[in-house]
Amino acid sequence: MPLSVRVARNLIWFQATLTLLGLVLLILESVLDPNDVLEDLLYAPFYVPPLVTGWLANQWRTRRPRIRHATITVQAAIPLIDFIDFLVEGTYTWVLSAPWSALIVTLLLLPPARIWFTPTLQIPGTPSQPAPPVAT
Repeated sequence: MPLSVRVARNLIWFQATLTLLGLVLLILESVLDPNDVLEDLLYAPFYVPPLVTGWLANQWRTRRPRIRHATITVQAAIPLIDFIDFLVEGTYTWVLSAPWSALIVTLLLLPPARIWFTPTLQIPGTPSQPAPPVAT
């Protein structure tokens, strides 16, 4: 795995960990103050994209290009969703999420990441490993 892909994976895992922590705090607040449960439920969809990206990062071992494309798409959607939250609520989380997501997307668009996620072409009827040497 190239360095750029490992760094992107670790950044995504850190992002997903922070999201899980925020989700735990949201649930804890809902339990402690049941009057704001409906308001807390409005924030729940904002936790989904980083968790989906964390799940996608765990699927990278398959090296499928569609997993890379889905990760890039969801990472690009995170600051967009946060910006919509800014327009509605006036929060500034998009200021932090936009550079973070831009860094992850940039790392995934670099040539080493593209090459790593590209499956090797197999010619039908040829072995995937070289044959052992023939004893003489």
